[in-house]
Amino acid sequence: MAGRGVGKTASSVGMMEGACLVSRTDLLAWVNALLQVNLTKVEQCASGAIYCQILDSCHPNSVAMRKVNWTAKAEHEFIPNYKTLQAAFDKNFIEKHVDVDKIIRGKYQD
Repeated sequence: MAGRGVGKTASSVGMMEGACLVSRTDLLAWVNALLQVNLTKVEQCASGAIYCQILDSCHPNSVAMRKVNWTAKAEHEFIPNYKTLQAAFDKNFIEKHVDVDKIIRGKYQD
């Protein structure tokens, strides 16, 4: 296990990496434990607010949490949350493209 992932960036991790092969139950358990929330479906993350909170927990104060719309219900309301997330990625030199058009649909496989 030593040396695994050495030299990899977030943008170079492929779909067959262990991190991408996680059940939705495991994913939800991890998010619920990390953020002290009670999500029951992965689709509840579609607004982007949870992703902002996850990144802020990993990189404190790097996400403009005051800009996050926690009550967003429609896809057009989700987009500003992803812009906030992208700004935090840029601030932390995280080179990861997020396909917002896919992810706002709330499909687990996307």
